[in-house]
Amino acid sequence: MRKILYFMIALTVLSFASCKDTEGSIGDPIISHGQDRDTDIITGDDYVYHLPVIFHVFYSNTTQYIKYTRLKEILSNVNELYQGDVYNYQMDTVPSENLHILFELAEKDESGKRLSTPGVEYIKVPEPEFDCESFMKDKKYVQYCWDQNNYINVMVYAFKKTDENSTTLGISHLPYQVGGYPQIDGLSNGKNYPLSKPGKFPYCVSLNSIYVGKENEGTRYTIHKNHKEKIEYNITDPNATLAHELGHYLGLFHSFSEKTVKDKSEAADDDDDSDYCDDTPSYNRIAYGKWLTEYVSNAKAINPDTVFSMRELAKRTNSKDEEWQSDNLMDYFYCFSMRFTPEQANRIRQVLYYSPLIPGPKKIRPRTRAWDEMPETEDDLPIRYAKEKAVSIKDIRILKAEK
Repeated sequence: MRKILYFMIALTVLSFASCKDTEGSIGDPIISHGQDRDTDIITGDDYVYHLPVIFHVFYSNTTQYIKYTRLKEILSNVNELYQGDVYNYQMDTVPSENLHILFELAEKDESGKRLSTPGVEYIKVPEPEFDCESFMKDKKYVQYCWDQNNYINVMVYAFKKTDENSTTLGISHLPYQVGGYPQIDGLSNGKNYPLSKPGKFPYCVSLNSIYVGKENEGTRYTIHKNHKEKIEYNITDPNATLAHELGHYLGLFHSFSEKTVKDKSEAADDDDDSDYCDDTPSYNRIAYGKWLTEYVSNAKAINPDTVFSMRELAKRTNSKDEEWQSDNLMDYFYCFSMRFTPEQANRIRQVLYYSPLIPGPKKIRPRTRAWDEMPETEDDLPIRYAKEKAVSIKDIRILKAEK
């Protein structure tokens, strides 16, 4: 989630071990023969996963009725970000990794009936807004989830404002690991596999519908697409938000330093590496937030109409004397939001191969006595989620990136 200068606060304690594995038999204990192609043979780490997405749009009036075409457009932009090597022509960095993932609008519902609006269902509700954290833990919303073994559920609704100084853009549950498979550092234990659809909370991604409109994104997807002119950036960009939240859903943590406080993660006042990916330089998010607030305030005191340089605001440093332009999709404001690193790509791959409740083919684990004795019933799955916030600096001008 983000605020209007977005300071994302992850409420998670998950992370991933980097373990490359391209060998072994392939299969999926949960077979649906559906759009997620779960009977495919995984031919290698470049196998393309086809992940069906269903947007559940909650609306209480016509102004909250998000058009199917807009959600289709956002998912197309997310796919572009996940395929890598985009929007880096202004950066002195190597291209982003291709994650070999294609998010697809779901073609059919759970009963096999073809959807009139692929990937989107509309749910009329009396409430105009929801507290997103309460939503993610509330059993009554389970009814809206489609089987997570076959779909990625994205709930789209207006988030209730619970903080005077922040706005939340998105929130996501994090995946699980199970015994018998290679362990993924930081992930909660799902115990037995296969897991059926969780019945005690709506395992999903949530997107704030207030910010999904085209007016909330910059120009890199439209008038400046594939060009090197100056690009206007918007920190409420719903394309980057959804790409970020799906990154959490597939096992990634924030790229800055975090600590665990009462089973939740929050920014740490240091720059220790806490995301289990050595190729994502870490930094002190708290120190950056203080610098950013002071920098913007001082500039606006001199000239209220100051237009800020994206390169200046996106600059990061740490105690190792490293300096870089923030471009990782698991960072947030101010950030170019266009990169996944090789280790992040590998972490996501391990989730796709071994984590339950994720669509697509899995790698078969060796059967053991412990596995044979596991009951195929739902355990009390721990609820872990990541939430991105942003702290508001009022009246900041549109940010631009130089050539």
